[in-house]
Amino acid sequence: MAGDFKGLDRNAALDRVLAHFNASTDGDARGDLLAEQDRFYGQVLADLSEDDLVPGIKRLLVALYDHYVKLAVNDPAGHGDEIIKRLKLDEFIDVVGTKADATQPYQFLAAKLAVPATGCIALVTNQADLKQAAAARLTTIGIGGADQLAGADYRVSQVGDLRYQMLEKVWEDTHEDK
Repeated sequence: MAGDFKGLDRNAALDRVLAHFNASTDGDARGDLLAEQDRFYGQVLADLSEDDLVPGIKRLLVALYDHYVKLAVNDPAGHGDEIIKRLKLDEFIDVVGTKADATQPYQFLAAKLAVPATGCIALVTNQADLKQAAAARLTTIGIGGADQLAGADYRVSQVGDLRYQMLEKVWEDTHEDK
């Protein structure tokens, strides 16, 4: 069920929870629930540390950094900068998107990196990001289940499966066709 929330903004996530419990809210109650959701999220952020990194991600980021690869993070929720700092990844990330860039996040990120979209790879974990990255003409690598990410240019089951050499090969095999 947690995977059903990937890529959802806070309102859509609340709608999904309410639908699961066959519940609804009016304006004031909805505002209270959103405020409580924010408090819970704030508690999770406050406890976040380098120990919470997905296995294999630090190794991958170091390899990309060592090869002078520019990195950006799509962050429609607006907490990316804080998360990156708490996970001690800020030295590896060049650009973090914002809520304001949510309509065309991948075009924005590519422009901020000063890289053509066809020269970029998007690592995506949900259908919404996959569609947006593909529409922007980025090479896509899906991380997760084939049922959700079947349209990706390449797919792996987990972050730990990613290697610099594999990313380079995927990009070489796909970028000319974009």
